[in-house]
Amino acid sequence: MKKILSHLTTVAVVVLAFVLGWFAWEHYTRAPWTRDARVRADVVTLSADVSGRIVSLGVQDNQHVDKGQLLLEIDPARYSLAVEHARRSVEVAKASLGQSEATIVSSQALLRQRQSEERRRRTLKERSAISGEEWEKSNTEVSVAQADLLRNLANLGLAQANVQLAIAALTQAELDLQRTRVESPVSGYVTNLLTRQGDYATVGGPLLALVDSDSFYVSGYFEETKLPRIGEGDRVDIELMSGEKFGGTVQSIAFAIADRENLPGGRLLANINPSYTWVKLAQRVPVRIRIDEGYAGKDKLRAGTTATVTVEENPKSQD
Repeated sequence: MKKILSHLTTVAVVVLAFVLGWFAWEHYTRAPWTRDARVRADVVTLSADVSGRIVSLGVQDNQHVDKGQLLLEIDPARYSLAVEHARRSVEVAKASLGQSEATIVSSQALLRQRQSEERRRRTLKERSAISGEEWEKSNTEVSVAQADLLRNLANLGLAQANVQLAIAALTQAELDLQRTRVESPVSGYVTNLLTRQGDYATVGGPLLALVDSDSFYVSGYFEETKLPRIGEGDRVDIELMSGEKFGGTVQSIAFAIADRENLPGGRLLANINPSYTWVKLAQRVPVRIRIDEGYAGKDKLRAGTTATVTVEENPKSQD
């Protein structure tokens, strides 16, 4: 009897170990969870649109800034002079345009006078009251007046173009002056500030980076075997390595990842690795997770920190 009981106990332990092992295997290979997740956020890199010495730096490292807040200012002196010079150029161009318009009026009046004189002399010539030479002279004067009018019209077009160019140059100068003040395009946090007052900013040169405080999300890297149990809109539980816990929602699942075994070959043909490894690891696919708006500690999140994500299984995701 004891021997039979001992055998039954052994069998029960083996069966229990098998069942527990099966559940453990199912949990680790199929259950939709991962320790490989990161807190992410959009980072805005600000660059200089104009060059010059930084005369004012109004922020510190890790400081929170609001959208539109002044971050730094580049020396505006020469850009203010450029604006003043452009304004004077506009005034000169407009004065030249006014002079051209006045010349046109004068040329038109002279042309009308010459044409009237030519008609009067033509009548006198027909009556033989004057010689043909006198009429030809008046006709020539009409042609000269017409040529002068055409030349002045061309000068008027040039003057109008010069006014437009001067206004465009003024707009550019005012824009450059405005860009000496670098303002925050988003609300966020200044991070890794290396710029200092007195540094020389170059066009296109990076000045500082901002972490958009409204863009935090979690990116979880799930094995491909777990994707059938994950769907957009599923609820998830998130636990940071530091211990904070909060909820979220599956926002989207990536549609492609890089294939390191398939690199472009000659003539853009697929270059397939001829060697085959017997052990194949499941690929990991990024899943974007929206953090609950009501999470009170959202302003304390740090991009790049590690998290564990567990998806609350939805029957619809398993169908």
